[in-house]
Amino acid sequence: MFDFKKTLKPMLFIIGAALIAHGGSAWAQEAKKIRIGWQKGVFNEAVIKAQGDLAKSLKAKGIDVEWAEFQVGPPMMEALNVGSLDVAAAANTPPVFAQVAGADFVYIASEAPTPGDQQILVQKDSPIKSAKDLVGKKVAIPKGSMAHYMVIKYMESNGLKFSDITPVYLSPADGRAALEGGAVAAWAAFDPLMAGAQATGRVRVLADGFQVKVNNRQMYYARRDFANKNPQLVKDLLAEIRKTSQYTYNNTKEVAQKYAGFIGLDAKTFEVVLERNKVNDIISPLNDEIIAEQQTLADAFYRLKIIPKNVNVNEAVWKPAE
Repeated sequence: MFDFKKTLKPMLFIIGAALIAHGGSAWAQEAKKIRIGWQKGVFNEAVIKAQGDLAKSLKAKGIDVEWAEFQVGPPMMEALNVGSLDVAAAANTPPVFAQVAGADFVYIASEAPTPGDQQILVQKDSPIKSAKDLVGKKVAIPKGSMAHYMVIKYMESNGLKFSDITPVYLSPADGRAALEGGAVAAWAAFDPLMAGAQATGRVRVLADGFQVKVNNRQMYYARRDFANKNPQLVKDLLAEIRKTSQYTYNNTKEVAQKYAGFIGLDAKTFEVVLERNKVNDIISPLNDEIIAEQQTLADAFYRLKIIPKNVNVNEAVWKPAE
């Protein structure tokens, strides 16, 4: 007859030895590669990519870094969802759509708000001066972006409705072309694209995030499974982002001179962008205030039927074991 008690003791010894050998977790699985989604509008991440310091730091620990560039956040979140990326960085709105779609990701950190990053532009000689003047007009918007939310808030804060305009959902680059070509009356997007358009002198700002009181934030995300299996690697990544962010915003002129070409701007324009998006509270885990902001955003999208169901943002916030 099988003696379970006699067999159990050596089994427990083997499991205990495995726990010790693997630093306390028999299930720990440290990655040898991290795949990071990045976009030029997330300046800290873009500078890290250009510097190469993160890749060198992780290479010394036996970890390779693989970068994948995206123009906007939604397709980046989809890549995260299907397992093509491990970590991504985007603004506030793409994760709301991703959570609605059932993506199993977690918020791992947030930067401080950069309201100057978000703007609604019109042609320089446009008669449009206010939200009321946009009624019945076409507005180019990157769907699911923070610019989308800013247009909603801009109209509603002026006693109007989002449905009072005709949204034309275009990529940021196509939105600029549509505005400059006269196909739309206004274009909502974000830096560095907005700064590049403003540098031509052919457009002007109708409203920005400061006026509309939009707490645009760049946030960082990871596949839930990846974050849970590689908590130290995630923390190392965030520490590198924090260090680069401090360097960037303490040395805007130097950073602009070195990396403007990489971002796709001239040095003078990039310096303007960095200055108007300068943050003090560099990067931090999501606190109750930030979670509440995200929930308000999600609630607004659900109310307007932009998303088919509401989500509980707190369920997607990473809570690493200490």
